[in-house]
Amino acid sequence: MRWLFLLPWGLFLLGLLPLALAEPLGQVERGLGLLLSGLLLAAAGSLFSRFPVAFFVQFFLVLGLGLLSFQLALESALAVTALEAQGYTALGGALGALALAMAFFLGTGREAPLLPALEGIGSQEDLRRLAGALEGLALRRPLVLVYLSTSASPERLQAELRRGDLAFRLEGGYLLVLQGSRPEDAAGLMRRLKERFPLSAYAVERWQGGSLGSVLARLEAEALLQS
Repeated sequence: MRWLFLLPWGLFLLGLLPLALAEPLGQVERGLGLLLSGLLLAAAGSLFSRFPVAFFVQFFLVLGLGLLSFQLALESALAVTALEAQGYTALGGALGALALAMAFFLGTGREAPLLPALEGIGSQEDLRRLAGALEGLALRRPLVLVYLSTSASPERLQAELRRGDLAFRLEGGYLLVLQGSRPEDAAGLMRRLKERFPLSAYAVERWQGGSLGSVLARLEAEALLQS
């Protein structure tokens, strides 16, 4: 939506309003630095108006960056004109932070996009790289995690997964992340895997938030008890 693209720029210009009320008399160099920072935030906010997420997530992202841009533009104008800052002038920054927090809250809800599929089976390094994204997604959209100890080749295991599911090869086995799955879907997957592969141990958990390291330790401990 074009108005969403223009929103950060409108807020940025609104923050410069004190320049129309007074002559430049103050800290011009500091003001120019703040002005450039606000300009960059407004540009970033306008780019997020094309970010492929749900509309309300997109709206709060753009609004948050626009309000932070407004705050910097206002501080720039006050520095240049040497006008006295009022207590409420920090409100833009506080509202901007609140809007970004709302974008995170909505973005990790039911409308949160699934993580992109990996090319084949991911490594332990890939899992560490995606840990933050997985933890954020699990806060609002429960994920089903399956830990396997098997001698099956990565290629054969990959063929059993649905599109969108993630798999990582760890030191002692594999971790499967079933995105958008129900517990019964995991049960069906386990039946197929038991029929086709030698499984020395496995563990399944419906992950509803928390540290990835903690849930992985629980899965490994449960699988170890079976071996």
